[in-house]
Amino acid sequence: MKNRAIKRHMVLLVLTVLFALFICGAASAADSSTTNGSGSNLTNSTSASSHHVVDPIIGVKVGYEYSSDSINPEITVKDSKGAKINATKTYDMAFKGYKLSFDYAGAVSGTKFNVSVSAPGYTTQSQMIAVFFNSANATDTNLYGSATFNMKATAAYKLGREATKKADQLLNFSKADKVLAITTAGVPKYKGVTSEDCIEGILNGSGGKITYGKGNLLMLRQTATDPVDFAFIVKKGTSLQAVVFLNGSLTPAYVGTISENMTKKQWNAYFKNVSGEDAFAFASLANAWSDGVSNDVLREAAFHGHVCEGTLGGYSIVQALLKYYPPIKATSGGVGSPGDITSYKIIGVPGGSDDDAVIYFLDATPGKSGYVGFDTTATGATTNMIGFIRWTDTTYKVVTNADGTKSYVVDVPGTGSLIIMTYDNEANKKAFQAQYKITSWGSLEELKYNTWLIQKIKNDPGSLVKFNMELTGLTEEQYYYIVGTATNVTFPTAVNATNKGQTRFAAQNAHGLDLNYIKSLNLAKATRATASTSNGSLTYDQIKNIGTNASNIAKSIFKKELGIDLEKDDRDLVVLTSAGYVYLNGQSTEAAWDGIYDVLGSRLSRSTLLPIHMAVWKPLWFTFVLRGADGKTMSTVYLRYDPSTGKFFIGNNSEGKQVNDIGPAALNNATKVSDLSTNFIPDGNWFNIQSIANAWRNDPAFDQLLTFLFHDHACPGVQPGFFITEYIQKNYPLSGNQSYFWMASSIYCKDDSLVYLLGVSPGMGTYMDQRLSGEETTSEYLPGGTEEGMIVVWDPDTKTGKVAIVSFKWPTYNLDGLTTSEAQREAMISAFISMYKGESSPYVNEPLSLVTSHETYITAQEFARLQAGGTNNESALAYVKGLPVRNLSDILNQGNSNNGSQNGQNGQNGNHNGNSTSNSQQTSSNSNGQVTGSVGDSGPTVSAATQTEVTNQAGETPSAQQGNTYEVSKAAPQSEESEMNYLLIAVGAILCGGLLVVGFFKGSILGFLRK
Repeated sequence: MKNRAIKRHMVLLVLTVLFALFICGAASAADSSTTNGSGSNLTNSTSASSHHVVDPIIGVKVGYEYSSDSINPEITVKDSKGAKINATKTYDMAFKGYKLSFDYAGAVSGTKFNVSVSAPGYTTQSQMIAVFFNSANATDTNLYGSATFNMKATAAYKLGREATKKADQLLNFSKADKVLAITTAGVPKYKGVTSEDCIEGILNGSGGKITYGKGNLLMLRQTATDPVDFAFIVKKGTSLQAVVFLNGSLTPAYVGTISENMTKKQWNAYFKNVSGEDAFAFASLANAWSDGVSNDVLREAAFHGHVCEGTLGGYSIVQALLKYYPPIKATSGGVGSPGDITSYKIIGVPGGSDDDAVIYFLDATPGKSGYVGFDTTATGATTNMIGFIRWTDTTYKVVTNADGTKSYVVDVPGTGSLIIMTYDNEANKKAFQAQYKITSWGSLEELKYNTWLIQKIKNDPGSLVKFNMELTGLTEEQYYYIVGTATNVTFPTAVNATNKGQTRFAAQNAHGLDLNYIKSLNLAKATRATASTSNGSLTYDQIKNIGTNASNIAKSIFKKELGIDLEKDDRDLVVLTSAGYVYLNGQSTEAAWDGIYDVLGSRLSRSTLLPIHMAVWKPLWFTFVLRGADGKTMSTVYLRYDPSTGKFFIGNNSEGKQVNDIGPAALNNATKVSDLSTNFIPDGNWFNIQSIANAWRNDPAFDQLLTFLFHDHACPGVQPGFFITEYIQKNYPLSGNQSYFWMASSIYCKDDSLVYLLGVSPGMGTYMDQRLSGEETTSEYLPGGTEEGMIVVWDPDTKTGKVAIVSFKWPTYNLDGLTTSEAQREAMISAFISMYKGESSPYVNEPLSLVTSHETYITAQEFARLQAGGTNNESALAYVKGLPVRNLSDILNQGNSNNGSQNGQNGQNGNHNGNSTSNSQQTSSNSNGQVTGSVGDSGPTVSAATQTEVTNQAGETPSAQQGNTYEVSKAAPQSEESEMNYLLIAVGAILCGGLLVVGFFKGSILGFLRK
């Protein structure tokens, strides 16, 4: 009773205070209206503006925390209601700032506008700026305002700038022959956001000594949960000195030599201070760079994680393959988007590092069905062996039967050649050891071995590889046995034929590089192409100039056709290009990036230069896309460089226009799509360009954007990998020396995002795929879902793993009014980008779902069996389903540490290949071996049905703590103090009511005065 009395008193007190505030508020309203000016003045101002549109002019001065930064800022203007205003921005030399001029009907003296300023590496700032008449000139009808913005660097940008500054102080960049920066920044989160601003800080802080185009900035492929690390290296003569910063710290973890010529004592001191995967990554990349390895090989090695014999061997394999078995035609590997085509189907044995190199250079990624690989060493294959299929699809024709009906028949059967190669690691290593009298093996010896291999590549790359089999005449049945097919191979359905859609080959599981099977086919020997190679001699400046010229041509076209002057550093302008991946007469082309930056200020760390992953033989092209003020128009210019003439092909539509919209409206017009893809962008890259450009239009996260580039296009199919990766990292976090392993069972675009973001790859032996039939991958626990694959958290210390099957169910969409597949696909991509940001999307009806099931712990032998694709009678997926449910203690109590040996690649985290805690410890990234003995375990054999589910709520607006929209927020239990909630609610309601009353009276008084 006493508590209730106290509450009643509190309510009365609040009411009394509110009444007093009401009286004061009313008086204040009357006072303020008087102070602001008479009603006649307000009337005169309003009357004047109603007869003409007033031209406000706002001056904006912008200063940067780092005064050496010279960045053209993005400045936007909105009215008080939040409507964006199109303003003309010019730089006024006398004012030393930017002048914003625009028309705004109804503007009066004192009208305020919201002006926002943003720049790469800096936090966006906004100010409300009032405009007034020029008191010194009564005839001037314009309104004027001004403000100064002192821009503050983001935390990531500041980290990159300060790390670069400190490295320069310690290493003296200006006195060096060459400078190199290696960083994990990009995908890893720093202060809760992706860390591309760190890279921007390095580039700006180095004063032009480090650039993308010079190839002396290397981004290690890392995950969102990895730390942000830096290594800066300078070469002075034969000396190679480094400074290393770890885990976002500006205190150097190491300063000293990083040369292959360091002593073992120096190496051990270096490893002690750097340790982990970074130690060998930094050292191997630095020494390869010092030895003159081409920039494209360095970037591939950074993608893989380090330089080793596998990465160098894989590069040599690609050179030999292209020389003797060049590409013929790109074909699909199953159902997918128009971009899911490759000229080679790679059949690998993951774990030998070479797999990553061939995937990278041939753009034959797992997500485009360009790669199939799991452990087939039991058939005689080895991890340094890799197969390539050049496939030509079956063609059909329609025939008329005697009864007048029509039927499909095979016109030309599908066929292919199969080339199997190895990099001869045993012979190469023996030759190196004999030459240098090497008796022990450690990381220092591997660095020296890399140098030896690099010289071999320069002089005679063919000597590093061996052709094991060169076969032709591969049939459809044999092809599908090797690569697998998730669906039945059927006759076409376009014509109303008697056998339309009928099955020709039933869906079947992939068997990969089954060497015994391949040998049994007795295929004919393939014929090599006549070898003719030429190496270009273009300098850095000459290739850079190609990018410069392309940018200037694009500027002139925009000016001529649209009257638009393209600004430097414009965040609404993006340049997409094949430069950096394709070759000009055997030379890499990344120098063109610097030419584009010099003219337009576009670069990857700003998300305004997007190099799209392309095979090395594709043409060198540039696409310039300007996002319109409506956020949807995508005005585009397309150029292709002709190395034989040094000139550019300029794309035109059927009407001769060189600037064309490729935005959503154009995509929803079938006639325009046909015209644009045939005439305007005619090089078979229309889908790659328009899909990524339109995805960029929606401002995707940096990690999402990088994955689109790696996949070489944006599509709905690549998106599930983002959510699966995020889910795994949240629910199966790593600790200690643990690493992820993924065995794919349903293989499509999403596998590329898993490879890029989860930190797994075939070359590291941590990604494998075994394509299974759609029937087998139908989820048991998620109706309408698919069992995408198996995640394993492997612990090398306990030799145990935690495995679970991951199932995914697609969202359902609202695509009303979208009549073309291009427009529908663009809307789905937009929906996924919104969901990944934690935003709702109008295109989503029902949310996506993720489920994990069959979670259990496995032994080393069971892990090896999973990697081998299961048993003779069941797939890896079926094998995991049959394992008993166990916890870690069950495995450890069984004495798993003595439970046989495992394949040399199993359980290793490929990021650690080549690392050693001391130089005397032998390392190898390519050891072979096969698990023998029975597979199984004691204990009850029951199905593991434990599952965790997450769903996203379509149309839901997440709170700050809710994260992405597919996450489920849990209801919190009520606290003991919840009995006070009704009192707080009552007080809040009274306060709101009182304020509304005050607002009403205040508004009425002011309204009266304005009459």
